[in-house]
Amino acid sequence: MMLSRTYACMKKFTSSSYSAENLSKTAKSAFGSSFKRWASVKFEKEEEKQLEEFNKGKNFVALWGNGDYGRLGLGNLQSQWKPKPLFSSAFDNQSVKEIACGGAHTLFLTENGNVYATGLNDFGQLGISDYKSYTTEPFKVSGVPKEVMKISAGYHHSAAITGFLEP
Repeated sequence: MMLSRTYACMKKFTSSSYSAENLSKTAKSAFGSSFKRWASVKFEKEEEKQLEEFNKGKNFVALWGNGDYGRLGLGNLQSQWKPKPLFSSAFDNQSVKEIACGGAHTLFLTENGNVYATGLNDFGQLGISDYKSYTTEPFKVSGVPKEVMKISAGYHHSAAITGFLEP
């Protein structure tokens, strides 16, 4: 039996204004199941200026772990030993409300009901044709007929629950 590993994580914050120093201190215990605000545990100097986006009410996703096939969505194939932020600009400035991690791919569900995917596509799990074996940055999945409400990722497949279709 093959087990899937989780390669992405989101963090929750309830206050609307945090400094980079406070975020670093607070994030260690910030895991939660209801998601509104996100931050990474540690910021690099060049990322601190991007906190302005966070303070304007935009959330972001923190990702770390095995970067093979671009599954982290950070634009490269490198593994990350510390959380790295992926800002809402990667999702057309939409807030991410859910992440699903597959064997070597990751799905992101936005509050607008759009799905973004990154990582390995050897079985079509990203929802694109077979011309591309992997992608290193999230892209919007097209072809879903209605707003997506929930997402799931298996080892080599992806699934979504949508709204009702009219007959």
